[in-house]
Amino acid sequence: MNSPAQNRETETKGNRPICRIGLISPCLGNLGNAAILSSMIANIRERMPDAEIVGITLSPEDTRRRHGIDAFPITRIFRKNYSLPFSSADRVQGRSAGKLRPAWLSIKEWLKRVPLLRPLVRGIRSFATEIIDIVQTERFVRGLQRVIVTGGGALDEFWGGPWGHPWTLFKFAVLSRLCHVPFLFVSVGKCSVERPLSRFFVRSALRMAEYRSYRDADSKTAVQALLRSPGDPVCADLAYCFPCQVARRPQSRSLQDQSLLVGVSPMAWCDPRVWPIKDEQRYSRYLGHLADMVAWLLQQRNRVLLFATDNPDNDNIADLQRLLSLRSVDSSLLQVIPGPPQQTTEGFLEAISATDLVIASRLHGVILSHLIAVPVLAISYDRKVDAHMHDIGQSAYCLDIDHLDAESLVSRFVALRDARARESARIASAVQRYREQVRMQYDQLFGAAEHISPAPASDRQLITAVEP
Repeated sequence: MNSPAQNRETETKGNRPICRIGLISPCLGNLGNAAILSSMIANIRERMPDAEIVGITLSPEDTRRRHGIDAFPITRIFRKNYSLPFSSADRVQGRSAGKLRPAWLSIKEWLKRVPLLRPLVRGIRSFATEIIDIVQTERFVRGLQRVIVTGGGALDEFWGGPWGHPWTLFKFAVLSRLCHVPFLFVSVGKCSVERPLSRFFVRSALRMAEYRSYRDADSKTAVQALLRSPGDPVCADLAYCFPCQVARRPQSRSLQDQSLLVGVSPMAWCDPRVWPIKDEQRYSRYLGHLADMVAWLLQQRNRVLLFATDNPDNDNIADLQRLLSLRSVDSSLLQVIPGPPQQTTEGFLEAISATDLVIASRLHGVILSHLIAVPVLAISYDRKVDAHMHDIGQSAYCLDIDHLDAESLVSRFVALRDARARESARIASAVQRYREQVRMQYDQLFGAAEHISPAPASDRQLITAVEP
């Protein structure tokens, strides 16, 4: 782990060197990515109080506001389904059209009227911007002592293709190698890496890393098709070490009381407005089945709490409400909590802590619910959700999103409802185990901190305060 770059002193605080650590995360309002980044920040600070932490994210402004750290852009180029066109910081630096000279604006308008020139000019501009970005990123990386890919589904081309996150990993891995800065993958997951260029970028980045660990055995097995590394460890998702003192709220209801508070989280799966694979029929079928399920819950006099853990899903909540308005349901039993970007991970956990059960699809909608021992009926759209439900012993409550029907949804929900006390205790035990596993990995990477071992009382409360 040690290297000349890691040990050099660029600045000092008193007589101690300041260690600058860059954390790569595609944070853009997703509460799962935010929880992972919060976990890494808090655990580094517990072990290295003087460390200077910088987020390397898709939305530096959100990272600064949400996490209270400095931030650097993953890229300055807009890539569909991956990055934003321009941040306000870019505009402040004079990159917006409002800063351009009138003569240049006239030239731009003329070029737009020449169809064959437009793609050429766009390509030249993108290439020039990429070169500038690489130069600025190299200067940034040179001032770091470590660059860390902070978990999540990092090995993925689904959002943005090869020039999305695969290129990001390759770029930072190469620049870290050139600057003699250790490059680490910590509890990452493998999602979709099928295109040859994506596989090249990801394989190369993994090879240049000084440390690699995977959030589940399924991801490690999948990586072996890219890189033979049987000795790499498997360590649970970093969100399990999220620094939060929220405990499950005690419920006054008895097990015989069938009136529950159920959290329901629709997602933008196949939604033509935002999903890379656009399939209106599949999206409508999925949302229709979910609307039928929510209508059944309301007819049974349960209360329903609608929530989102990622920005696009806010629109899906609105779609679900429109479908429910066509059914005979008591809307007074329906509540919606704010979603990202207004919502924080802490706020979400506080709200969801009052629920008895959750129905969700996104991986971290499931994991964050499990973090406070709330049982989940998972509607799985990806093998990563299947892997998590298997690992935590909840496969019986995992349904395939493409093969839903009202009968299976209701029957699996009823089974989970009747077993919720037992399953909640099983989940709490697994979370305790995963939390300690992640702590040990942090100890290995950043040094043990005596004052956090064993877990503090707030953590023990978080993962054991289980009430049916």
